Amino acid sequence: MRRLLPLTLPFALLLGACDAAERATDATASAATPAGAAAASAPPADTGNVLRMRVDGADWQADREFFCAVHPPGMDRAVLVSASLGPKDANEQTFNLNLSGIDGPGRVHLQSSASWVHTIQLANLDAARFLNGGAMGFDITVELLAVSADPVRVEARFAGQLMSSAGSALRIEDGYLRCSE
Repeated sequence: MRRLLPLTLPFALLLGACDAAERATDATASAATPAGAAAASAPPADTGNVLRMRVDGADWQADREFFCAVHPPGMDRAVLVSASLGPKDANEQTFNLNLSGIDGPGRVHLQSSASWVHTIQLANLDAARFLNGGAMGFDITVELLAVSADPVRVEARFAGQLMSSAGSALRIEDGYLRCSE
C-alpha cells in the first residue's frame, strides 16, 4: 500500500485539476452557447469548447466532458477529441474522434476500411443505436481548420455517415468542434 501512494497521488491531483478546469469551461460554454436549431447554424464563438452536429436532421450538442489532445506522448502525429451529452449514467451519449498522421490543418477522409488509422464514434444515441461508427463502420470527411499542440487547440468541421448498431446509416451534417486544453 505504501508503494502505491506515491504513484496514485499525482494522478489524483491531476484529475482534480482537470475536473475543476472543466467545470469552469462548462459554465462559460453553456452560458455562451445557444440551444436548439440555432446552435447548429450559429457561427462558432471565439472561446469555449464546442461539439455539435446534426444527426439524421436532429441537433446534437455535447454539454460536458470535453477532451482534446494533439500529438500526446506515445502517439506522434495524433489528434484525439471526445465529449459527452447528458448525465453520466447508462444513457450518456459519448463522441470520440481519433486521427493519426496529422501534421496540421487540412482535409482527412475517414473510412472504416482504415479504422486502424482513424476512427469516429457516437455511442448511446438511443436503445437501438447504442453504437454508431467505430466498429460498425463510417465514412466521414473532416476538415481540420486549426491544430496546435502547444497550446492544445483543435478546430474542425465534419460530415458524412456513421453505420449504426440498428443496421442503418446515420447522416452526420454540419459537424463542428472546437476544443482547447
